[in-house]
Amino acid sequence: MAAGFMFIICGALVHILDPYLLIFKWKLIFQEGSEIFNLWRTPPVDLYIKIYLFNVTNAEDFMAGRAEKMQIEEVGPYVYRELMSHDNITFNDNGTLSTRPHHPLIFQKGLSGNLREDDVFMMPNIALLSIAHVAASQPYFIRWPINLLIRQTKVQPLERQTAREFMYGYPTTLTTLGYTFLPNWISFDKVGLIDRMYDFDDDFETFFTGETSASMSGLYDTYLGSPDLAQWNGAHCSNIRNASDGTKFKSFIEPDDQLLFFRKSMCRAQILIQNGTDHEVDGLKATKFVFEENALDNGEFDPRNKCYCRKGSCLPRGLIDVTSCYYGFPIALSYPHFLDADPKVLAHVNGSRPDPKLHRSHFMINPVSGLPLELSVKFQINMVLDDLSSMAHCEKFSKLVVPALWFEITMPGLPKTLLSRFIFYLKILPFGDQVVKHSLLAFGGILLLVAITKVSLTLSSAYSSAYRISNELRESLW
Repeated sequence: MAAGFMFIICGALVHILDPYLLIFKWKLIFQEGSEIFNLWRTPPVDLYIKIYLFNVTNAEDFMAGRAEKMQIEEVGPYVYRELMSHDNITFNDNGTLSTRPHHPLIFQKGLSGNLREDDVFMMPNIALLSIAHVAASQPYFIRWPINLLIRQTKVQPLERQTAREFMYGYPTTLTTLGYTFLPNWISFDKVGLIDRMYDFDDDFETFFTGETSASMSGLYDTYLGSPDLAQWNGAHCSNIRNASDGTKFKSFIEPDDQLLFFRKSMCRAQILIQNGTDHEVDGLKATKFVFEENALDNGEFDPRNKCYCRKGSCLPRGLIDVTSCYYGFPIALSYPHFLDADPKVLAHVNGSRPDPKLHRSHFMINPVSGLPLELSVKFQINMVLDDLSSMAHCEKFSKLVVPALWFEITMPGLPKTLLSRFIFYLKILPFGDQVVKHSLLAFGGILLLVAITKVSLTLSSAYSSAYRISNELRESLW
């Protein structure tokens, strides 16, 4: 009987303490040489960025005034593999680690179809329009030499460029002059949107190791030394603490949990809300997350978003002013093809066709580990221009919203080696854990039942013997 009680007690303790959960929480903590830390430091996943350019098909007619609007045509995707890693890691004493991000891009010819980086299209001259936008508000003696150079070089706001030149930039006398006359503006001699978007040279970050809470391992503590982005005022807009960079999200996700996702290119942390918990990706349970509704409304529907109005000026719904994050370029982010934007934004160009099925972002996350099983993050980069009537060749672009490109950061799934490892951790081990728990209880119950049966039989036999002896004594007395 004692053995039975012992097995039942062991089974109950196993249920209460849950050794699988204890071990899994321990494995989530980042420490030098640990498996989860190594996976986070250099994720062995297929991470890609797909880039779609907007070719202006009526450039000459638009600049000559023969067409009222630009006609754009989407070209893409140009696919690059992102070799993400966290470098120069130092473990701190407060449960965090310091690191520098590294995101080199490698062009994938095989995944880009017939597209090549030397394809030529008619696209916005980012350098000219940016310099014109910045110089337009400057005194005449600063505008004059810039306008003189624009006229002498006959540079135009729409020009033929290769795909790579547009994405990564190329040196021009215009950027050199801009740096000379506007020394507090830029410190580089070429202007390319992807080049600037993936400029991580001076970045440094701290992440939680999970020592104080295992579920928070791999989430941001600070970016550039602060939990708040300097571009925004107010915690709702500036906070990035507890956000994920997409490598690992919060573990042990509860049904009502919201998550945060931060990338430098977004200039903000996006709130993720749950959109279904009964999903499965490659055999692993997944919770679907999407961006919260009206995230880019600048306060029109959600008053908290008023803090995204830069210098008190609110862009139309669907556009977020990220000038401060893009070196003073007049850049605004939107969803692709101005999805969910104010209809007046779409009126600036012809050819923009928002489609929720094609242009929404989503995240499939395992709720126990916080491991992303699949993700698709989609944003569009636009130029939002002020009055350029004082700048040569740029008058036609005054007060325009010009779409430049949209991109998708995507991880289509886990590699087979990593998938099999996490199927073992998240499906096989928990199943074995349950088998052990129930086996201990069942075996303990059987032993206890056998012991009780033996005791009952023994007591029954003793009672029968006593009854027989009692009867024999009565008969002898009579």
